[in-house]
Amino acid sequence: MHDDPWQQRAACRGLDVELFYSTEEDDLRAAVRVCRTCPVRRECLTSAMTSEELFGVWGGTLEHQRRRVFRREQRERRSTAA
Repeated sequence: MHDDPWQQRAACRGLDVELFYSTEEDDLRAAVRVCRTCPVRRECLTSAMTSEELFGVWGGTLEHQRRRVFRREQRERRSTAA
């Protein structure tokens, strides 16, 4: 797997990836705190949204937050296609 250039500068680089995929509230809060300090947070979120990443903390967002956006976008696409 080849990292994108923005991933080289990510605040989470070198941290235990399990923190970002945990089901524990404390872990998720800690992961989001890491994201708040990240200089490439926007790039990370854009990547997650583009690839429809359903799991983990990406760009400071939790799974349920991104899923809500994905569902809204799907409804919008269906309504414009009709």
